[in-house]
Amino acid sequence: MKIKNILFRADSGDTVGWGHTMRCFALAKKFQEKNFTISFIVRKYPNNLSNFLEKEGFNIFYLNEKQYYWKSDAKQTQKIIQEIGDIDFLIVDNYKLNIKWEKFLKPHVKKLIVIDDMTLRNHECDLLLDQNYYENTKKLYSKLIPKECRLLMGPKFALIRDEFYQKRQKLKKRNGEINRILISFGGSNPIDDIIKTINGIKGLKNNKIKVDLLIPNSNKYDMKIQKLFSKFVNITIHHKNFNMSELMNQSDLSIGAGGSSTWERCCLGLPSIVSIFAKNQVKLTEEMAKNGFVINLGMSKKISSEHYTDAIKNLNKSSLYQMSKFGLKLVDGKGTTRVKNEILNLL
Repeated sequence: MKIKNILFRADSGDTVGWGHTMRCFALAKKFQEKNFTISFIVRKYPNNLSNFLEKEGFNIFYLNEKQYYWKSDAKQTQKIIQEIGDIDFLIVDNYKLNIKWEKFLKPHVKKLIVIDDMTLRNHECDLLLDQNYYENTKKLYSKLIPKECRLLMGPKFALIRDEFYQKRQKLKKRNGEINRILISFGGSNPIDDIIKTINGIKGLKNNKIKVDLLIPNSNKYDMKIQKLFSKFVNITIHHKNFNMSELMNQSDLSIGAGGSSTWERCCLGLPSIVSIFAKNQVKLTEEMAKNGFVINLGMSKKISSEHYTDAIKNLNKSSLYQMSKFGLKLVDGKGTTRVKNEILNLL
């Protein structure tokens, strides 16, 4: 039987790269079930996800340079392709790689798949996935991709890990009360925002509220966080916790960034207060807030502790119930399987 190869060009370094790599990971796990050989190309950064990916059974290839330049990246990727052999699918999820990179590498693989959500960039690919929520999707990519390119759009195709779909089958029944809050800002771990958020919760003067703070990587600010909140007995700090679904399911409210974790929270019907950390999060977060899926506090640098206090105070049982209901309807947890099937249909 011929070995089938899939190569992911994601990134595991900076704040944005965390989300890119984890959604590629979700898709890669689905292809593992089909006995594909899965490889990842990443750059070396402190505290990246490459060790985690390797433990999950994926081959890891590292690029040499810390600075991005599309041609250098493409040439190194080409060498890796030659080393592996025939590549059935090259899947790229990286804002810093452009159509020139895609045109350079497309002749060297059977099919090229792009994961993007900027709606601003031209692409040369066989399939494009944009999992973001838009009210009007028809014209967004009409002039950005080849006519024969297959286009997958919307949260129906959200790339989330199987653990969320499985946990969805055993959802906690939320009664509209806020007894437990989950704080998770993804791979960025912004110390200032963590401090503002927890001080905002303390501003509620409700000692019964329990707080789970998730810091996915070993964090240089960890000791500072521990010292600041050592007297706040209701806070639990979690490290390297990839069973996020359990933390979300036991929570009544989430506070975090407006990135790809949006779909995980929706899948489990977890009401959310979100802040924006990057330009790519603006459009999604505004659309989601306008349609009642999240509470949007705006750009993180403009948010104070009082904003968090007021936002939580303004929530009531009805608004929490509606957010939960809307989220569950928007994301059913089967998006990764749908994307896998669409990709397989390309061959």
